[in-house]
Amino acid sequence: MQASQTEGSRQRVRRVTAAVATVLALCVAGCSSTSGRGDAVADAGGAGTGLPMKTGPVVAHGKPESVSVTDGGLRSATVSWSKPALPVYRYRVERAEGAEGPYAWVADLPGDALTFTDGQDPQTRLKDAAAYYYRLSAILDKEGVISEPTVPVKTVTAPPPVPPASCQAEATGSRAVTVTWAASPSDGLKHYRVQRAAEAASPEAFEEVGTAPGTEFVDGGTAASTLKDSTRYRYRVLAVNRVDAASEPSPAASVLTLPPPAPPAKVAAESNGVRCVPLAWEASPEPDVVRYEVYQARSAEGPFKKIGEVQGREVTAFTDGGGNPGNLEDEGTYYYRVRAVNGVTAESADSQTVRATTRAVPPVVQRVAVLSARPREVPVAWAVSPDDAVTGYEVWRAMADSDEWVQVARLGSRVETNHLDRGGQKDAARLGLLADGTVYHYRVIAFNTANVRSSASVPVQATTKVIPATPSGLEASAQRARGIRLTWAPNPEKDIGGYLIEVSKKPDGGFRKLAYLPVFEGVVLEAEDTGLEPGAARYYRVRAMDKDGLDSLWSETAQGMAKPLPDAPSGVSVQREGAAVRIVWTPPPQADVAQYRIWAKKLLGWDLLATVEHPDCAWAVADLAKAATVAVTAVDKDQLESAKSETVKVDPLVQ
Repeated sequence: MQASQTEGSRQRVRRVTAAVATVLALCVAGCSSTSGRGDAVADAGGAGTGLPMKTGPVVAHGKPESVSVTDGGLRSATVSWSKPALPVYRYRVERAEGAEGPYAWVADLPGDALTFTDGQDPQTRLKDAAAYYYRLSAILDKEGVISEPTVPVKTVTAPPPVPPASCQAEATGSRAVTVTWAASPSDGLKHYRVQRAAEAASPEAFEEVGTAPGTEFVDGGTAASTLKDSTRYRYRVLAVNRVDAASEPSPAASVLTLPPPAPPAKVAAESNGVRCVPLAWEASPEPDVVRYEVYQARSAEGPFKKIGEVQGREVTAFTDGGGNPGNLEDEGTYYYRVRAVNGVTAESADSQTVRATTRAVPPVVQRVAVLSARPREVPVAWAVSPDDAVTGYEVWRAMADSDEWVQVARLGSRVETNHLDRGGQKDAARLGLLADGTVYHYRVIAFNTANVRSSASVPVQATTKVIPATPSGLEASAQRARGIRLTWAPNPEKDIGGYLIEVSKKPDGGFRKLAYLPVFEGVVLEAEDTGLEPGAARYYRVRAMDKDGLDSLWSETAQGMAKPLPDAPSGVSVQREGAAVRIVWTPPPQADVAQYRIWAKKLLGWDLLATVEHPDCAWAVADLAKAATVAVTAVDKDQLESAKSETVKVDPLVQ
């Protein structure tokens, strides 16, 4: 045992001695990294853990193999390699701009990495058309022992994009220029940058106006456009790749923007309008005109002020005064000019000046009369106008508590002097659309051949017919077999045509029609809901309808209930009386029970044994062939049968 322990001690001493020798050899080989850095962290692109790493001695073995690098990358380069024979803890990537260095640390990578792309981060992009050299070292353990670096490999990054070979600019609309160019042959393009300079200001002071993914760009063409009418501009284009490398500018193209719209032609103002002046002009031949602006003055010399806009190129009329009749002076003289405005707010010069004078109005319509108490309609009549130039009338209506008048009719004859206002309802078979029991005001206006309108007549008022009173006294029965009877009080109106009755299973909704009861002399105001289950509850409401078709409000809801089934007999028992067997029971509390039925249970269902009028039933024992399970039901005078009582057993063999 002692000899074995001595031998184990010798082996441990030999292992410690060998380890010390290895460490001394590594220290002789070198005690710093090839980049001259004692600590290393991963780059911002996430190539490593981001934690500091001490680099230990440099050894000649274990370096990465088959190192290569891609050529022609867009401000980037991808380095690839193979694993060395020894296990690797991490890889170190270094870069220089010359084969001899100096090399700068780029990234420390995990031990399972076999590729690395330099320049992915926009903050650390490489230069265009530049040469770079890369070398790798393997960090062999956590203590930082690192291999010698590999032989450098060289790459040259791609040059900037080739600029477009040609550029053209064309004025394609008001304050709009379309720029086109030849596509750049370079790969990896992201878009093109379009620049503009105003020749009059500084032809070389280009500013960027936008980007385009293809080879066409439209500058301006909207109301926000900064281009000016009839102005010369220069354009050029730069190609930009996906790493934001821009080419040199293309050759510049010159363009003159379009002039503003031409002023409207053939402007005319119509005289003799009633407190208004209708204006008209020819539509602009320019397709991008979107509106016209109208200016007015009280003298030919002005000053002119803007009074309105007309939207749409084809809309070439405007009425000054707000309508017909308008708010201008009677027999007043006015002067007008019109301007055309296109979609980018370019405005024409003034049109020619035109003049018009308003006309005096026809006399006020007299003796306007209306008729009240009509169902949802009001007849209106008036006197014929003494003015022979009058060609028709307008009928206007307003609610009693409103100043909002609406035109309800326009009649095209001077001798047509009445109108039935039905609220717009055209179907004569239907009621009008005016409100019930409502006060309406009416007035009439005359107009002549020039559509000059008179002042409104003195308002008159009428009240439409009031709806029937709400039915009262609705009652519903509670003890009617398989049905519910309804009664209610008659309405006070003399022209009631009938009553509509509705039913629901709920007190607050779900109503449906049950019946309509027409009213005639001697009719009894009642209705019946039949075919109900015993004990079923229903809710009812009634409304009255007059002979003009007006409906009252719904009555208060009344609840009714169909007569329920009688209670089942109780206390059923069997008594033996010599050679007879008697069944007795306690009658239910209902007073109208007329008979009882005795039932014998069978395998499926029940057999009727007997019907009696008293609460007992007897059999001779000799008549009973075998034992039976028996129950009793009660039947009232309306033939409503209760549920079965509790069962009892009748056994002829039991004494």
